[in-house]
Amino acid sequence: MVPSEIKFRKKRRWGAAMFFQLGIPALLLVGGLVYYFYTVNTIESAEVAEVKRGTAVAGVYGTVNVEPVNQVIVRTRHYGQITTLNIKEGNTVKANQMLIKITDDSFQRQLEATTSALENAKTRQSMGSPSGANMRNKEIEVEKLKKLLAANNIAPIEYEKAMNELTSLREQVQTESLNLKMEVDNLTRAIETSKSQLGQLEVTSPMDGVVLNLFCHLGEFVPPQAELCRIGSSANQIVALINEEDVGYLRPGMKAQIRLYAHQDKDLAGTLKEILPQAENQFYRVVFNLDNPPETFLPGMTGEMNIIIAEHQNVLTIPTRAIRKGGIVLIVNKRGVVQQTRIKTGFRTLEKTEVTEGLTEGDAVILSNHDFYKEGVRVRSLLYKNN
Repeated sequence: MVPSEIKFRKKRRWGAAMFFQLGIPALLLVGGLVYYFYTVNTIESAEVAEVKRGTAVAGVYGTVNVEPVNQVIVRTRHYGQITTLNIKEGNTVKANQMLIKITDDSFQRQLEATTSALENAKTRQSMGSPSGANMRNKEIEVEKLKKLLAANNIAPIEYEKAMNELTSLREQVQTESLNLKMEVDNLTRAIETSKSQLGQLEVTSPMDGVVLNLFCHLGEFVPPQAELCRIGSSANQIVALINEEDVGYLRPGMKAQIRLYAHQDKDLAGTLKEILPQAENQFYRVVFNLDNPPETFLPGMTGEMNIIIAEHQNVLTIPTRAIRKGGIVLIVNKRGVVQQTRIKTGFRTLEKTEVTEGLTEGDAVILSNHDFYKEGVRVRSLLYKNN
C-alpha cells in the first residue's frame, strides 16, 4: 500500500470518530430541546378571545344577595322548656300558626293559686264588710238615743257622740267594701295576666312565609328573648352593596344586569326599586326587583350586578374574565408562546372591559384556567370565543 493511501484512510477514520464524539451528542441535545419545547413545555390548547374594537360601557358595580322582602326573628317572651316543635327549616307557615310550645310549670301554679285566692275574696265580698254588723248596731243605738233626746231624757252630747261613732263606722265599712272590691278586681286581672302568660308560651308565626333558620331544639331550656327561628316572606328581592362613590349615579327605575353565581349561564334583568338611606362601612344597600326571576331563586344566593351609565365607542375591548388581579393579562403571541402583560383599563362591566394600554388589536388573550398557563409555555391550538 502506498503511503498516501494510508494517510487518507487515517483521516477518514479520524473524521468518523469526531462525528461520533461531537455530532451525535449535538443531535441529541438539539433533539432534546425540540422535544422539550414541543412536548414538555407545550400545552394542548387554550381558550382565548381576540382583542377587538367595539363599544365599552361604564357601569356601577356591586355585589348582590338574595333576601326576603320581609323577615322577622321570632323570640321567646319567658323562660321555659321547648316541649313542642312543629316546624323545620324550609317549612311554609301561616300567620298566627302555632310553631313552638314552651312549658313553664310556675305559670300554671301561679294561675291555680290566684284562682283560689279570687274565690276566697269573692266569698268575703259576698259576706260584706267586717264592720258592717257594728255599723248596723250603732244605727239602732242612734235611733234610740234620738228618741230619748227628743223626750229630754239624755243630754245632747251623748247623742252627738253616738252620731260621730256611727259616721266613723260608715266610713270604715265603705273603706272595707272598696278594699274587698279592689282585691277581687286585682285578682281577676292577675288571672287574666297568668292566662296571657300561659298563652305566650305558645309561640305563633307573626306572618305568612317560610322558615329560613331554626335556632332551637326540642327539649331545650330557653331564656327570655332567646332567638327561636327566622321567618321570611315567600317573595324575595335582590339587595346590592354599592360603594358610596357610585351611589350618586343611581336613580329608582334604572335597569341592571345581574348575574347570580347559582345561575352563571344567564344574565338576569333587574329594576332598581329603592336606595336605602343608611350607609354601612361606606357601602349603601340598594334594592332591585328581578324582571323574570329564575325558577330557583332562594335567600342567601349571591352574585354581581352592573348598571350602565355611560359608553365609549370604537375602543379596544376584551372579556372581563381575561383580567387577573392587578390588571394582569396572559396573551398567546404569534409563535404560540404565553406572555404576561399588565394593562390599563377604562369602562368595565361584568362581561366586557375597555383596554386603554397594554394590548393591540388582534392579540389573543387567555380567558380561563390562568394558573395553568405559565409564562413561556407553548400552546398548540387556540380555541377562540366570541368577544
